[in-house]
This record gives sequence, C-alpha cells and structure tokens, in this order.
Amino acid sequence: MKRFLGATLVIGVMMLWAPSTAQAITIAANCGTCGSHATQFDISFALVDAATHTYDVTIVATYVGPTFDWNNITAVGLNVAGAGIDSFVSVTGPDGQTWSKVLGSLNQSGGNGCAANPGEAFACTDAAPGASRPGPDTWVLRLDFDTALNLSDIDLSFKARFTQDGQFVGPLLSESASTSVTPTTSPTTPTQTTSPTGAVPEPTSLLLLGSGLVLAHQRLRRRRVKA
Repeated sequence: MKRFLGATLVIGVMMLWAPSTAQAITIAANCGTCGSHATQFDISFALVDAATHTYDVTIVATYVGPTFDWNNITAVGLNVAGAGIDSFVSVTGPDGQTWSKVLGSLNQSGGNGCAANPGEAFACTDAAPGASRPGPDTWVLRLDFDTALNLSDIDLSFKARFTQDGQFVGPLLSESASTSVTPTTSPTTPTQTTSPTGAVPEPTSLLLLGSGLVLAHQRLRRRRVKA
C-alpha cells in the first residue's frame, strides 16, 4: 500500500508540472510575405479551461525596423490546423482601440480587413487606426476550440494587415508556422519555435524529479520498517 502511495505521489507531481502553455511561434520580420513591414510576431497559446477547450492566444508584434513602409497594423488573424473555432470569446488589443471579434477571413481590402465568412474559420480582429509603433503591441484572443490542442505540436496560419494613412500597404502578411518545425533564418521561410513563454520543465528534469521522490520514499519506508 505504501509503495502504491509513493508511486501515486510521483505521478501527481509530474502531472502538476505538465505544460499548459505552448512554446512561442515566431514569424520573423524577413518572412516570405513580410515585404518591407519589418515586423516580427510571436504567438503563444495558454490553456484557460480544459472542459470547453478554451485558450488565450497571445500575439506580440515587435517592430524591428530600422525603416518601415506603414504606420498602423489594422488587423491580425489566425486559425489552427485540425481545430475549428466554436466561439471568439473576447479580445484585448493595443493603443486603447476597440478591436472586433470576427470569425471569417482577413482580407487586404474592404473596411479594416476582417470579414465574416463561416467557410474560412479565421479568428480575426481589426480596428481603425489600429496598433502603431513604437510598440511592442500585444493582442490576447480568447478562443473556444472544438477540440483540445496539443500545445507541443501546433500548426497555424497567421495573417496581418498593414496600412499607411488608412490605405492598405502590401503585401498582406500570410504565413504558416508550427511549434514542431526546426528554427530557420531563411528569408523566404518564417522563423519558428523560439524559447518557451513560461517555465516548462524539460523531460530530463521531470525524470530526475520523479527519481528523487521515489528514492526519498524508499528511504522513509526503510526507516519505518527498522523502527
């Protein structure tokens, strides 16, 4: 019985250390559709409610420069491969603007960019005039997905729309990225998988922790037997 309780303790501690936040996915400023926008995007996912598959998706825009061809980001949007979005719960955005909640698509023309389109399940948010330099600027999208996400292996599509004095400045940034792809600095491919956004232990650390707990339990058990 004591051996069973010891094993249960080890498993419980390891589950508490299980990651609930995905590594950041980085769209580098030299991505294939970045043009002269000179902006890097870091995207991360954090579990909010496992029962409803609710996640906070944080998007951080860092303006790399030194020169830019735009003065505002008026829209950002994304979807995740293999997971539909049941509900766009809430959004917070930069610069004190009111950012929209749209399930549909992000376009280079028409309004600020977002358009309702059930056939293209993007979570899209836009504002006028939108986020502006010097930044960095942050959006947090709370989304209910139709399935649980594997935070260690996410494939997503991401879009961003840039404007200058209210006019669209192309190209529309439209990139695919993944937490499972080896980082690259190719000018035609987005840089992906950067450092974790939270303190997620390495598998080796978990193994050492578990081994230490088992050893401590065995020593305690031997002392009780001798007593």
